[in-house]
Amino acid sequence: MKTHWNNGMDYGFREIRAIMCMLGIWPLQQNDLVCTFRWILIFIVESFTVTSVLIDSFKNCGDINDNLELFLIIEACFHAWLNVFLARLYKKKIATNVSSAIDDWSLSMKKQSYVVMLEHARLGRIIILFQLMIGIICAFLYFPIAFIRSKQQVAIIGNKSTTLWIFALPTSCLFKDISYSIYKAIFVMQILQGFIIYMSECVGDSFFFAITMHLCGQLELLRVNFVEVGRKITGKIQYRNFLGQWIRRHYELIILARNIEDAFNLNLLIRLSIITVFIAISGMRVIVSVKHQEYIDVMKSLLFIQYFIIQSFLFTHTGDVLRNKSESIASAIYDSTWHEFSSTTMKDLILIMMRTNVPLQLSAGKFFYITRSTTTDILKTALTYISFLQATMEK
Repeated sequence: MKTHWNNGMDYGFREIRAIMCMLGIWPLQQNDLVCTFRWILIFIVESFTVTSVLIDSFKNCGDINDNLELFLIIEACFHAWLNVFLARLYKKKIATNVSSAIDDWSLSMKKQSYVVMLEHARLGRIIILFQLMIGIICAFLYFPIAFIRSKQQVAIIGNKSTTLWIFALPTSCLFKDISYSIYKAIFVMQILQGFIIYMSECVGDSFFFAITMHLCGQLELLRVNFVEVGRKITGKIQYRNFLGQWIRRHYELIILARNIEDAFNLNLLIRLSIITVFIAISGMRVIVSVKHQEYIDVMKSLLFIQYFIIQSFLFTHTGDVLRNKSESIASAIYDSTWHEFSSTTMKDLILIMMRTNVPLQLSAGKFFYITRSTTTDILKTALTYISFLQATMEK
């Protein structure tokens, strides 16, 4: 495949490539020694971060951290670690899709095709820029506030009183009874850890969205070709040139969709499961906080719920678009002037329609397919959990 990086590819993947190269997970460079060293370093840092946060949560040195925020940080650390690990595990499949995208942008194309591809690339660019902007705003708010609140607190552990510091990451139990100078050094280190965690989590979701939307754009171009099949196929030679070429292209797109499915289905399952649990916990917290008139906690919980709903919509929208684009090919063939073709051409078109009746879909761990209705299923499940928890607490 070609590796020429032109303006179209740069528009859709410039920021994503820069961040993935920094983390050592850009698929076209993962055989490079320097890239491998960066990945090993990032993997060790994220593994240490996840381990330290989990150890601190099990130690339970005192109620100096909000439990919901603690769970949110643990989820973010684990999700970032999973993104880095799976990107390396499925590097060959992901590299195939990226190389294909570079090929698609490198080919000469009509203005209509360029507009379709640019429209789908724009969606991926909006997602990555939006997530980066939100992350920068949160970092400027979270880390200074955490440092300003960096006062010692006394917690009772067993029969002894212990001095605890407030860190950027919840590791007060792990680094207790330390001096202020050591505290500042650890705080700076945790800022770097938080930056790596955020970049890994952000770029994983953005890359998934961008590469899948590019595939949807290619399916849309294939649909347009089948819509114009009557105008292009006027004889036996044109039949062999055009229809055979489109059948091969459809097969290539099916392989690319399977690569995305294989590389991201486990990640999607874990992510959607965690989202369901967090929405349920946040919803229950809203009910409890309203009863106790703790309106700050109510606002925080509502923000968490809003964040996770947006995250779930990001995944489910992508799966739904992919399914619809693949199904639209059969409709395009049916709406064409197929009745004017020869019997041989009509038989070939029927076979293509039979294949497109099995749509390209993304699944969550091979358990269920992801569509927009999955978002409502998540909310229904979360409401069921809330009702169960509320009934349990009232007893």
